[in-house]
Order: sequence, then C-alpha cells, then structure tokens
Amino acid sequence: MSEKQPKLKFEEDKERTVTRSPPKKSKVEQSKPKKQKLKLDADKAAEKAQHLRFGKAEITPDEASRMTKQQKRAMYAAAAARSAVHREVDQYEDDNVGTQALSEGEKAAETTHDISKSRYARKLKKEAKRQRKMQGKNGSKTAKSSLQKPTAAQDAGASGTGEGGSNWLSRWRQKQDIQKSYRAATRSGGTAAQTAGGQKAASGGVPAAKSGMEQVIDKGRSVVSTAVNGIANFAKSNAHVLLIVGVFLLLLLLVMSAFSSCSILFSGTTQVSGQTIYTAEDRDIRGAETDYKKLEKELDKKIKRTPTDHPGYDEYRYHLDAIEHDPWQLTSFLTTLYDDYTRSEVQAKLKETFAKQYKLTTWVEVQTRYRTVVMIDIFTGIPYTVQVPYEYRIFHTKLVNKGLEVVIREELNSDQWKRYEIFQDTLGGRPYLFNGGLPPGGSDGSGAPGIDYQVPAEALTDEEFAAIYKEAQKYVGTPYVWGGSTPETGFDCSGYVCWVYNQNGYNVGRTTANGLWNKSQHISEAEAKPGDLVFFEGTYDTPGKSHVGIYLGNGMMVSAGDPIKYANIHSSYWQKYLSGFGRLSK
Repeated sequence: MSEKQPKLKFEEDKERTVTRSPPKKSKVEQSKPKKQKLKLDADKAAEKAQHLRFGKAEITPDEASRMTKQQKRAMYAAAAARSAVHREVDQYEDDNVGTQALSEGEKAAETTHDISKSRYARKLKKEAKRQRKMQGKNGSKTAKSSLQKPTAAQDAGASGTGEGGSNWLSRWRQKQDIQKSYRAATRSGGTAAQTAGGQKAASGGVPAAKSGMEQVIDKGRSVVSTAVNGIANFAKSNAHVLLIVGVFLLLLLLVMSAFSSCSILFSGTTQVSGQTIYTAEDRDIRGAETDYKKLEKELDKKIKRTPTDHPGYDEYRYHLDAIEHDPWQLTSFLTTLYDDYTRSEVQAKLKETFAKQYKLTTWVEVQTRYRTVVMIDIFTGIPYTVQVPYEYRIFHTKLVNKGLEVVIREELNSDQWKRYEIFQDTLGGRPYLFNGGLPPGGSDGSGAPGIDYQVPAEALTDEEFAAIYKEAQKYVGTPYVWGGSTPETGFDCSGYVCWVYNQNGYNVGRTTANGLWNKSQHISEAEAKPGDLVFFEGTYDTPGKSHVGIYLGNGMMVSAGDPIKYANIHSSYWQKYLSGFGRLSK
C-alpha cells in the first residue's frame, strides 16, 4: 500500500479540442462533512480522467470498456489521419478556392457526426451518474466504515480511475498502447489508417485520395447532370408550355426586328432629307452670292481700265472669257463644305475659289512695222517714197474662266460630290433664292413659246449660211441645259452656237456669250446678215453679254432658250436687252 502507484498521464489534442469543465456545485454542498467532500472531489477527478476524447466526440468509460484493442487503435488512427488530411488541405487552401470549400464541407460533416456521438455519450453519462446516486443512498453506512478502514481492494479502486471492478494496470497499458498508436499515426500521416484497417476517406493519406480540384469537378459534373436530367424531364412533361414560350419568343424577335428596320429607314430618310435642303439662312446665302458678284464686277472694271492703267501703247488687245458663274453652284458648294454657314464665315473661301476660277494675265508685244514716208530729193526736187521701220507696241489682256464647277469638282471628294449633285438637283429646296440669277428657260427668260419660222429661200442661196442653218435646225426643240455643249449633254446658249460653228469649220472652241462677242467682228444691225451673231446683255445678272443667238435675218434668230427655239429679237422682251451684232471669221 505504501508503494507509489504509477501516475497516469494522458495528453489531449489541445489545438483541436477544448475540454468542457463540469458545472459548479451549489453552495448547499458546503454543509457536507469534510471527509465526504474529499471523496466526492476525488470521484469527480476520476470521472473527468475517464472521459477520452477523439476529435470532438467523447467516449464514456462504459463504451471504452466494451471496445476491443483493435477498435480503439483504429479509432485513434482514423482521428490522426483525419487531422493530417485537414492540415495538408489547409496548407493549400489559399491557392484553390474549390479545395477549400470541399475541405470546409467535409469538416462540417465530421462535426455533425461528432455532435451526434457527443449527444449519445452525454446520455450514457447521465444514466451512469443516476445509477451512482442510487448506489450512494443505499450504501452510505458502508462508505463511512470504508473511510475509517480501507481495504486493499478499495485502495486499488480509489487510486485507479474509479471504474468499478476493472484493473488499473490493464487500463494503464491500454492507454499506453493507444498513445503509441496515436503518435505513430501523427508522424506517418495516412499510414496509421492503413494499419488500422483504414477508412476510405483517410486511407493512403492525401497522395492516395483524389485532389481537391478533381473532387470539385466531379461534384460540378454531378450538378450539371442533375440539372440536364431535370430539364429533360420537365420538357417531356410540359411540351405544350415550351411550345407556347417558343412561339412567344419568335413573335418578340419579329417585332424587335421590325422596329429595328423602321429605325434604320427613318434614319436614312432623315439623312437624305438633310442632304437636299440648304441649311444656311437666306440672307447669308444671298449675301455670299452678292460678295462673289462683287469680286467679278471688280475684275470687269479692272479689265476696262486697262488703257488708263497702262497708257502709251499703240494697241490694246483682249482675250477674255466671260465673267460669270451659276449662283446655285456656288451655294451648293458652300453648303457641302460648311452646312449652316454665315456670310462672314465664307469670305476667305469665296476669295480662294474666285482666284482659282479666274486667271488674268497681261503682256506686251512689240512688232517692227514699216510705214511709207514721202521724201523729196534736194538736188532734183523729185519726191520719192521710203519704207521706214518703227516699233508697234501691243498690250494684251487675257482672262481665262476655268469654270466654277470645274473648280468645285477638283476640291470635293467623291462623297461630297454626290451631296453637291443632290443640292443641284433640288436647288436646296429653295428655288426662289436667285430670281435675278439664271431664270427658268436659260438665258432666254422671255417665256414665249417657240415660233414656227421658215427661213426665206433667198437666204439659203448663201452656201455658208445654208450649212450653218442646216446644223442649227437639227437641235430645235432640245431642252436647255446649263453648261451643255454637245447633243449628248444638251446645250446652253453659248454651247449651242459654238457647236454649230465648230461643225462648219470655225475654230471658236467652247466659250461663253461674252467670249464669242470678243472673238467676233462687231457690226451694226444694218450690216448684219443671216449667219451672223446677235448678242444681248442683262438677261440675267452677269457681267458682259449674257445671251447669244444665230441671226436668221428679218429680225429673227434661233437660240437656246428652253428649249432651243426661234424668237423675234424685237419682241417686248428681247428688245430691251438687245446689245449688238457680231461676225465670226474662219
């Protein structure tokens, strides 16, 4: 009895488990005798030592006594392997969120299992405690005598674990074996689980188990498969519902497509409408046209001042194209470039365009000429003539009108040119803008219908005129086209005259009414004969001659009005613009 009993020492896994302290006894127990209190405290300590913990589950002494050594070793080994697996997974959970989720789910499942075992253990514990109380009431007297004279068996029971009838030495060896198995399982990870017979979840440790990612993929496949099967079953049992939904979606798509097409149509219509209408204010459009005409008038005045500005020459010769432009072309051009422009914004562009359209050059020609001088011989007194050379100085002035539309075409790209042509076709939606410009019917603004005129037979005896008239008569009734100069394109007044005369051996090129005036010999009306030219000025707002026709005699002409027609030059309209006659030479 005096020998020291071997002290049992069992270390629990403090990191993962926290032992719950027993509830404190009420103060009523303090009235018990001291010896009895000491005994109860010893019993509590023995009971506490008897509870073995595996993870979070508690194993009561009764359960432990019914377990074999192999079962206990397997239990310890499984707990150790499970802890090793969790530590291994936790090490990599930052790198794989799916693995972390799987690990947490497994831990939750194990916790649920441990809780169920814990509840069962507490139930057994309560039952054992109730039985001990009943035994304590029945044997209180025996307990007193045992305290006074303990026997060897009682000493052995008191110094043991308090488990009735069991040998403390066998229990000590059992615990030693369990601790040894636990330490081995901790060192070797999952190998202890294999030694114990292994559960599938822990056998082989982490290397033998599927990786966390594979488990996540497997679970994902399982979920997708379940969803597909569910959809298929729903489709089989609800085919009519799916049919109705499909028809509804199809109708919805058709409606949306119709709205989309309408929006595109409206957008296109708006765009075309915007391209057919001048966007600037009327006062700015007319103001820009007035400024361009002012530049043309200043150019005309400069040409007329040539003898004053350059005096002392024997002759002044002029090679001039007409100073004119189409106001609609200018307006369409400016609108294409600037859209909603103001008069002040386009001043620089007007001057730039004017400089490109008109080119004025001058030069001096010096000729050596001879004049006959009568001289008298001083010795004989007889007169005689001598050819004396002298310089004859001619001042030339040349104006080239490149054509406004030619300048415009060079400056616009293909897209801008298309827009410009739309403006020209529609007159920008404002046909009232330029009443002082080129009137309907071309430069023949009389509005009178063509006269059914027959040229007298005696006039046709002149072969030169007969040939000219034959060509001119071909195109009577052809519509007027601004800038036209061929039968394919149509004719304006000067284009018509140039075509007829060029076809009969005259080399007049393509020029304007004012250009033909400058190329011709100026004659009076009394001198004019069939085949000469008749000129008008002021039929529309342009410098110089504004209209030209082929004179047929007897006060009649044929010219490109709208269409090409015969007219009386002394009618109320033409008489007020009649300006002169001219004769071309080959």
